[in-house]
Amino acid sequence: MTRNENTRKAYDQKDIEMSIAAHNADKMKLTEEATEVHAGGSNELVKPLIFGGLDGIITTFAIVAAVNGAGMSTDTIILMGVANLVADAISMGLGDYISSKAEADAVQKEYDREKWELENYPEGEYKEVIEIYETKHGVSNADATQLVGIFKRYPKLFLDTMFVEELEMMPPEGTEDLWKEALVTFLAFVVFGSVPLLAYVIALLAGADSGNDELLFAISCVATAMTMFALGVTKAKFTKSDPIKSGASMLLNGGLAATAAWSIGFTLEELL
Repeated sequence: MTRNENTRKAYDQKDIEMSIAAHNADKMKLTEEATEVHAGGSNELVKPLIFGGLDGIITTFAIVAAVNGAGMSTDTIILMGVANLVADAISMGLGDYISSKAEADAVQKEYDREKWELENYPEGEYKEVIEIYETKHGVSNADATQLVGIFKRYPKLFLDTMFVEELEMMPPEGTEDLWKEALVTFLAFVVFGSVPLLAYVIALLAGADSGNDELLFAISCVATAMTMFALGVTKAKFTKSDPIKSGASMLLNGGLAATAAWSIGFTLEELL
């Protein structure tokens, strides 16, 4: 168990002795854990995996529910479901990349500007940070000056600190992995978004009787519900929340979306 996991466990149990022991962990062990965290780039892909999957399965299931509510055929459900699945997956993946890239470029531009200002007029930047400490954090001028005096010895640390304090932005982390996140979003959307359609596709390939639409819809509902709950539980693991509540909230979210879609499909079919 890592130091952070121990501190979280101590907090949950309100165990002061456990918290002290966790904070006094061996320095070498902390260094190794920090290295593992920074090297574990796969953790950064968890968010697009979970949220891409949730968007995919809920969106596709809403299409299936709407078409079923309108009383349309299995062929129509597959046609509209697959078309929506592919189009939305491409839109989600590209949209994720474009928006993340734009945000990262904006942050990098501001960071480069602050770096340039620090290199060409450091006194002005030192003065700005001192003023921020005084006005924002209530630090005395003497203490703020002393803090800045220490940070001045470490230019990169000072630049990062100034970036957070002055612009309230985190230092840039590069854009190398953005395409990976976009690809994971796309694939998760396709894979999990296919779940509501599986029963229909299998029935079509097996040449099943077209009169089994309600049975196929029931199977799709069960498969979708189980997958959404599993995604919610997985999400809870990384957000450190209650897995049952997280799974239930995903079920409620998907259920409301599907109910609304089915009702609209049914109502329009009756009116048109």
